Amino acid sequence: MNGHDRFSGSQGRRFQWGSYGFLAGIFIGIMMGWLFAGFIGAFIRVAMVALVIVPIVLVYIAWRKIVAPWLRPPADSNYRYIAPDNAIETRAVVRGAVPEPRTR
Repeated sequence: MNGHDRFSGSQGRRFQWGSYGFLAGIFIGIMMGWLFAGFIGAFIRVAMVALVIVPIVLVYIAWRKIVAPWLRPPADSNYRYIAPDNAIETRAVVRGAVPEPRTR
């Protein structure tokens, strides 16, 4: 009644083939890691560059949206409004005067 008797016969062979499968899985994992190491390294490099670039872009956008309008000179306000409230006339606003009426 020895504990060694339990592994005799077919169970011993299952254990042996299972260990071959484990070793094959380790080997395949190492090979796939070696093959995809360049892809993983490139992904890490892109992520590191993004960690530097994204804050710079966000600061630039915030600068353009918040600070730059304060630094711009005010727009000229020498336009004359000559049309009624419901009219759409762009020439009078752009040129500053109403065109002379044309005779027919």
